[in-house]
Amino acid sequence: MKKIGVVFPGQGSQKIGMGKRLYDGFDSVKSIFKRADEILGFSITELCFNGPEEELRQTYNTQPALLLVSYAIWEVLRNKVELRPAFMAGHSLGEYTALLASGFFSFDDAIMITRKRGLYMEEACPKGKGGMVALIGADMEKISPVLRDISHDDYVAVPANMNSAEQVVLSGDINALKEAVEKLKGVGYKKAVFLNVSGPFHSPLMRDAAEKLKGELDRIKPMDMTTPVISNVDAEPVVDKNMVMDKLYRQMFSPVLWEATVKRMAKEGVEVFLEVGPQKVLANLIKRIVPDIPCYNIEEIEDIDAIRGIVA
Repeated sequence: MKKIGVVFPGQGSQKIGMGKRLYDGFDSVKSIFKRADEILGFSITELCFNGPEEELRQTYNTQPALLLVSYAIWEVLRNKVELRPAFMAGHSLGEYTALLASGFFSFDDAIMITRKRGLYMEEACPKGKGGMVALIGADMEKISPVLRDISHDDYVAVPANMNSAEQVVLSGDINALKEAVEKLKGVGYKKAVFLNVSGPFHSPLMRDAAEKLKGELDRIKPMDMTTPVISNVDAEPVVDKNMVMDKLYRQMFSPVLWEATVKRMAKEGVEVFLEVGPQKVLANLIKRIVPDIPCYNIEEIEDIDAIRGIVA
């Protein structure tokens, strides 16, 4: 069997109707969705299938919803295809799905902690004060000194997602981000896109949220992991359950080292990447980072049926 790396998407991959066809086709998926509704005390199933989109886009809804759908896809995949992933990883919120799939979290704990994580992230910064901007065609050698000159105290603009050699997402105070975009125009990037997010995620402005999350993580009893998970904060594989909590705490205010994560998996000999979850955000990034290694998105039953021969 080929050496497989499984990755799970983060915020931005959600869409109305995600998971509906698998839900209709598998009793096991219905049970997973029903349990999520019970844990959260409202129908996240209804929100995933019918929206409204504005509600689904709220961070405290998006995070448990994406984890739920991605994990349900994973459960169908592993029951229908003989898989023994060499590594797992996830982009931001997706790291929680990876840890759930690896056995670290119970399903109940994973759903509840992602709900609270989303709430804390929403509350961490006054509405309209923080934001994020994607720089396409980014040149970090030119960007980094400008960001250092601009940033002081809570007036910060910092790298938040190191997605690929040409795509970097900055996070921080919205005015600091606008200043950075203006000063770097024509020098540090080709195109700037301000993202429709509710806060300055993965920046120092998330430290209060991280402290609250740490209190919740301390209440969880971790379990032994069956598969190493590459951490967002250092792109290192972790299989020791006692090391995970600190990495999740630091992940809240540290950049997501996605390019380094993918390259680490490739260095470890991964021959095929599987993105398990809605849409193809990570698959498209992986194709840019390691174009010689195939990556397949697994979202519907047809994708699961098609993957059997590929991973054998």
